[in-house]
Amino acid sequence: MKLAWELSALLKRKLWIVTGKGGVGKTSLAAALGMMAAAEGLKVLLVETHGLTHLADLLEAGKVGYKPEKVRKDLSIIQIQPEEAFQEYVLQQVKFQFIYNSVFNNKYVRHFVEGAPGLTELLTIGKIWALVEEKSQQKKYHYDLIVVDAPSTGHGLSLLTIAQVVVDAVRIGPLHTKAKAILDLLRNPQKTLVWLATLPEEMPVNEAVEMEAKLESEAKMELGPILLNAVWPEILSEPSLEEISGAGIKNDMLHTYRHRLEQSRHYAEKLKERFFEKQVLELPLVYREQQPLKIAEALAAAIKQDLINKAKHAVNQ
Repeated sequence: MKLAWELSALLKRKLWIVTGKGGVGKTSLAAALGMMAAAEGLKVLLVETHGLTHLADLLEAGKVGYKPEKVRKDLSIIQIQPEEAFQEYVLQQVKFQFIYNSVFNNKYVRHFVEGAPGLTELLTIGKIWALVEEKSQQKKYHYDLIVVDAPSTGHGLSLLTIAQVVVDAVRIGPLHTKAKAILDLLRNPQKTLVWLATLPEEMPVNEAVEMEAKLESEAKMELGPILLNAVWPEILSEPSLEEISGAGIKNDMLHTYRHRLEQSRHYAEKLKERFFEKQVLELPLVYREQQPLKIAEALAAAIKQDLINKAKHAVNQ
């Protein structure tokens, strides 16, 4: 049976994670999802990881750091820096700043922390867990929904599977307990959802198919709607295109338009066939040159409208 997501059901989750191949508009889509949820009355926190600042730039937010900053009504941003997350975690254990400074500000210890495999991912996902689940964090910053602009597919998968690596490697102790709690959150479909973003092109679609398989087999997480971004609009009807073609009119722009339109249709159908039990949202190519905020606003409206349309269609079937 084909699944039809309703907006109200999606908004009941506490954590949305947005990933996809680099260059598919993932950050714009994460911002769009955050704005859509905020417009529905939820208090939303957008999360950037791995030292990126694209979300803050897109939302024209100015300086944003490790503490959440409100950028518009019901919408805030935080940038998770591994070093600050590490300091916060250690201080929770040792309690005293001077102990942290004397031990962990040592340059050799810092090099070890920065170079330890998987530590950045573990600290990042640990902070995300704390924002959703930890009572002390909830008292300081209460949010109905956390939207994570996760790294592109390869690094994104590492972020979502590092807790399992730790659980398998460390059998007892506080690190095992924390990693298990992170897994419980990520794999709880009532709380967490992954949004997979792609484009109507061969490589992004193939990577989305591969990522979906890994999300199921390795991360074991719930996959929400697939976000097919930058679908070319049908400006001319098929009979009009055939009439122009039959008249022998040759125009490079028209040829490009028809080629990209057919390409969009082809890969949209490929995704629908592959994700038959999921839901593919076809989002239009938005022409807003050098206005990323306007692009995100248009995408937010398009996501909401497509969800409404598909829910209505499912009811009428």
